[in-house]
Amino acid sequence: MRKTPLLRMRPVVLSLLVMVLLALAWLPTGNFLPGERTNKPQLHVNYIAANGPSLLDDVLFDLQQRIEQRHEWRLVESKQDYAWQLDINVSLAEQMVIHGVLIAPLNEAGSATPHVQRFKIQGPQDAVGALPEQFVKVLIDLIENAENYRASL
Repeated sequence: MRKTPLLRMRPVVLSLLVMVLLALAWLPTGNFLPGERTNKPQLHVNYIAANGPSLLDDVLFDLQQRIEQRHEWRLVESKQDYAWQLDINVSLAEQMVIHGVLIAPLNEAGSATPHVQRFKIQGPQDAVGALPEQFVKVLIDLIENAENYRASL
């Protein structure tokens, strides 16, 4: 008896069908909010520099590069309710001062007042290279601790 060519293709067709079904199972369903599409915290950063020497611009650029290179969070372009808000202000008086204001995202319970954390890193002008690094370390700790606390609730 002679086999028909269609019967010989049955295993190939079945395996292709299974692969298509598996691929469809991995696609997102589309009913996630933008804040739920990732497990990483999302961060919006606003940089503010006082008028002064170019040293302030260099520090802001260093901060921007360090924050953009971190993998702990995802940066968003505009302020959103689901994203952390960070305002960075760099000033120079007797010492270099980097002020940070971190506003937590609004939670699902709809709290009217967001949680705000203020911190600053300061040091002499000779230590300008180390200040952005310390600022980012503090920022990482604040966000990770808050996210871990929120996950434990």
